[in-house]
Amino acid sequence: MNIGNCYPLHGKIETEALSVVLLQMSPALSAKNKSDVDLNIDKIFEYIDRASFGLPGFDLVLTPEIVLNGFSAEFYKSAVTLGSSQIARLKEKCAELQIWAVFGVIIDLEDGIFPRNCALTVNSEGEIANLYIKTTPWIPVEPFTPGDEIQVFDGPKGSRIATIICSDGDYMDSWREAAHKGANVVCRISDYMTPYQDAYEITNRAGAYFNRTYVLATNSSEMDENFCYFGRSMVVGPDGNIITQAPEGTPYIFKADVYPGLCDHIQKQAFMGNLRWQEHHRGASSPETGGVGRDKSMYNCLKR
Repeated sequence: MNIGNCYPLHGKIETEALSVVLLQMSPALSAKNKSDVDLNIDKIFEYIDRASFGLPGFDLVLTPEIVLNGFSAEFYKSAVTLGSSQIARLKEKCAELQIWAVFGVIIDLEDGIFPRNCALTVNSEGEIANLYIKTTPWIPVEPFTPGDEIQVFDGPKGSRIATIICSDGDYMDSWREAAHKGANVVCRISDYMTPYQDAYEITNRAGAYFNRTYVLATNSSEMDENFCYFGRSMVVGPDGNIITQAPEGTPYIFKADVYPGLCDHIQKQAFMGNLRWQEHHRGASSPETGGVGRDKSMYNCLKR
């Protein structure tokens, strides 16, 4: 079987479809307290309910970055704890609809350290499947305490998911770490603002292409008191091509089916589509290398 023209796959491949919904939206308001966070959750649930009616049967839904709180100079006042009623509402909603969801939220871990910018993944049973802390907050604007690990966890339909947040995706190491740990789907939730539309698309597509993973990238839209968010949320295939994309600057809900099992097969092959394999087996087609190729010793950046 051939997918496009970049990575020929051989033999019979059976894999499930992972149906995903991306919410391109803005918060109801920039939250100053926990009551404001509840208003933002109301809006998120309104969007999820619309998707459930208009695009039924999805497995996973993504919100933009910090959509529970909004971006303001006082966002730390609206940070919620993992035991808060706000997080309980998210868990109850996922259990009610039997869906997985990635929520952008500012969380106080109650450890005396400044709140974290997080991607909170809740599974279809209403349990926290993963809590990712943004590893590379945007300097100089974000004072959030950074996390120290790109994590990969099992999701629905054979997916192995890594979540990253906005400026994380501007660094190739974030994508490569996710792929190195076995991710076949990378979820990038963002508050990406103008005038960086092209950088957003380039990094999403490059992250997918170089690492042979799907990229689910959802971004905020409209304006707040600080920035204009351009939207252009997208689903990118492991060949770096955009499968579907939201328009610029407007709220939008859309759905796509992706096939994580295809990425698994691509990553296992020692053929032209497996860029990560070639990194360790350069020139494998040459008779001088015996079909094995040369190792990565020439890449100084990989020796650290």
